[in-house]
Formats: sequence, C-alpha cells, structure tokens
Amino acid sequence: MSTQATGATMQFRVRYVRLGDVQVRDEYMAMASEAALRQKLQQEGFTVLSVKAQQRGASWLGWLRPKQEIKRDAYGLFCKEVRTLLRAGMTVVEAVDTLSAKEHLRDQSGPGSANGAETKVSLAGMLLTRLQKGLSLSTSLSELPQTPPVLVAAVRAGERTSNLAEALDDYLRFDSLVLNLRKKIISAAIYPALVSTVGLVISVFLLLVVMPNFASMYETVRTGGAEGTGVSGGAAITVELTHFIGKNRTMVIGVLLALAAMLMVWVSSGQAKANMMSLARRIPWIRLRVEDFQLAMMYQALTLLLKGGYAMTEAMEVASRSALSAPLRVALQEVKQRIERGGSVSQALADHGLCDEVGRRLMAAAERNGEFHAAADVVSRMHGERFELFVERLTRIAEPLLLLAVALVVGGIVILMYMPVFDMATQLL
Repeated sequence: MSTQATGATMQFRVRYVRLGDVQVRDEYMAMASEAALRQKLQQEGFTVLSVKAQQRGASWLGWLRPKQEIKRDAYGLFCKEVRTLLRAGMTVVEAVDTLSAKEHLRDQSGPGSANGAETKVSLAGMLLTRLQKGLSLSTSLSELPQTPPVLVAAVRAGERTSNLAEALDDYLRFDSLVLNLRKKIISAAIYPALVSTVGLVISVFLLLVVMPNFASMYETVRTGGAEGTGVSGGAAITVELTHFIGKNRTMVIGVLLALAAMLMVWVSSGQAKANMMSLARRIPWIRLRVEDFQLAMMYQALTLLLKGGYAMTEAMEVASRSALSAPLRVALQEVKQRIERGGSVSQALADHGLCDEVGRRLMAAAERNGEFHAAADVVSRMHGERFELFVERLTRIAEPLLLLAVALVVGGIVILMYMPVFDMATQLL
C-alpha cells in the first residue's frame, strides 16, 4: 500500500541509527511519503531500520490507549537491582534472568492475569532475549528505545574496565541528581496547582449554580417590578450575565468541557511542556535558571563518563544527547570541535557560556592535574544548588501571589453577584 499523501504530510514512526552511535533513535517524523523520508535520512548519513505510518488521529488520540513503553524510572530500579545481584556473585546474564523471572511471576500473580490481560513491558525480559543471543549489556540497552545515552555509555565503560557494579553506582548517582531536581520542580508545582484548581472549581460553581438561582429575582428587578425601577451600571451588567448563564447553562457547560478536553490533549501530547519551555527561554532570568538545571545534568554526565575512562570529546558527544536545549547542545558541539583543534577545555567552555568564572578556574585547574571528573562534579553541584535555590524562592513568591489572585477572582464574582441585591435594597428604601 502506498503511503503517499496528496497535498499533506503524514506522520511516521521511524527507528534509525548512525554508524558509531550508541543508541538506536526512535522518533515521530512528518513527511509527504515514506520514500521521501527514507531518502532524507539516508542523505543525512543515517541507516533506517523501520518506518511505520501512523493512523490519522493517532497523534492526539494516542493518550487514550495504554502505551507499551518502558518508563524512565524503570532504568534506575533495574540498575539498582542488577548492581545488588552482581555484588552477590551473579554474572550479568544470571542477574538479568533472575529479574526477568521475578517480573514474570509478579505479572502472573497480579490482578487481571487470569483473564488473559496483556502484561506490562518487561525491561529485564527484553534484555535477556538479547543477552542470550550473545550481545553485551551495553549493546542490548542501546537497541531499546528511549534508553538514556548516559546509561549506555556508563555500562560500556564498566564493561571495558570489568567493573560493571561500580559503573552502575556512578549512573545511579547521576540518576539520583536528575530525579531530585525534577522532584523539587514537581513538589513546588503541587501547591500552586491545587490552589488554582480549587479556585477554578469555586468560580465555576458560583457562575453555573449560584448565580442562575438569582436569575428570576434579577429579571424582576431588571424589568422594573412593582417596587423597583430597574438596575443600572455594574448591577445591570451582572443581571445580563446572570440571565445569559441561566438561559444557556447547557451551552456554557459544553464549552467548559470542550476546553477541559483540549487542555488534556495539549498536556498529554507533550505540546504543553514544549510551549512552556519556549516561553521560559524568552524570559532572561528564568532561562538562566533552566540552563542551570540542564548544565547540572550535563556536568554530572561528564563526571560519570570521564570517571569511566572516556576522553573529554567522547564524553561531550554523549552528554550532548542528554536532555539539553538546542542552544546548549549546539554550544557543546562547538566546544568539542574547538578542543579537537587543540583548544583549552576551560576557555572553550567559558567562551560558549557553559560555565562561569568559578567553573572556568576549576576546569583550568583540572587541565593541570588531570582530575576533570572531580572538577566537573563540583561544577555540577554548583549549578544544581543554584537551581534548587531558584525553585525555593519562586515557590515562596508564587504561593502568596496565587492565593491573592484566587481570592480576588472569587471575591469579585461574589461582589458582582450581590451588586443587584444592594441596588434592590437601595430602591426599597
């Protein structure tokens, strides 16, 4: 069947790799046809492993279906369990086989196993299949989609030095730093999200339930009842709004539900995160703090890789594939090229904005004593502490401002709701 689309692009799921890469890439791409997509990737030097056309609507309805994916947290738990089993005297294959058997027994004894429900994706099971074919653990990990490149590099370094348990320890320290920074963001966002949700629910309740109950009374006043002569000014606007909501309650509820559905799709598709990051990069002081978070991850990745025996340029190549923004990724690639031409590591990092004066001096000292991994670890902690301080201060500022905003919105609705009542009382005097 032809995958060409007339006058429009199609969405494809593509698995491809570049010779020498440590990770098979699995991405969604838009192109007019499968042939055009294959040609484009081949021209860029990639080897295409598979191309699958996505059905229309799959991009925004995919969140409705359960996804058979390996969560990022699964890699950290897997590394922790494998490290424990290796130190207990097992080989890599025995350790992975043990974890696979444990997950299989858990799936069989779990709810829904008796009626033939689909089991979850097993990371250990997928790796065991590859290990039994004679592949190394690092190669097996690189063939799985969404495997962190830093994990593959750390495992490969451990295989080179025959000390895989220590390499997994190093990766777990890197993973712990990243998770701790992300947990601080999530913890800081919980309270504002809760306050905003409660304020929104109260506002919707007042608009859809409380205000329409006054509609008949407001209507009597508006038409100039037995004692009244009607209302004017802000009270008149409130009467009109109340009357409109009362007459069109079904339509208003439908619009609100449609907005809620659009919000869910926006968040679940990942577009919300991309838009928020784009907005953050436009605000200088927020952009600097976001870069602190990314630089903390980058330098921690360099620490892990340099300690594992990678050369500086190799470590930078792997670190550039971590969760860095496009500008930082480009800057790191330029630093790598400058070092390959014989440039100073510390000066190249400073010139491209990847470290401050303290970081430059630490890296300059490392150029003299060779302890690059120790210097990178210190720089990583510096950026991490700055980001943590930023999150703490932002939370302390945002919480009272958000409470004030919610109070003003709810209070404003209540005042608008009772303005006609005050007007009625004035007319009756």
